[in-house]
Amino acid sequence: MSLEFGVKSLEEYQLGHGVEFLGLVSKQGRLTDYTAKNELGISKEQKEMFFMSVSLNQAMLRDYDDTLGPVNYTITEREKFSIVSVPVQSGTLVVIMSKKRKILPIIKKILQTLNYTKF
Repeated sequence: MSLEFGVKSLEEYQLGHGVEFLGLVSKQGRLTDYTAKNELGISKEQKEMFFMSVSLNQAMLRDYDDTLGPVNYTITEREKFSIVSVPVQSGTLVVIMSKKRKILPIIKKILQTLNYTKF
């Protein structure tokens, strides 16, 4: 399923460590590549809207890059999951993980991997 080398390289050590979903969302809000341990139980239409909102949020945050600096990642805490959005050149990497896991060590590993991977 992996079309981009980066998602596959992240999958190798992220899934199974509390990460339920790992996907690459284009700047147009389309899911272009993903791997999942859990399909999250939301409809296809809801997923499309969710990924469009992730892309829109990242675009809005870029408006402040000149004054505040670029965004490294954002975390959204929900009742059941933590959602991490990491801007990459081709869009946004979305990581959905169990709330039972510590988020920052996983984010650190992802950012280290992204330094070696081009999207």
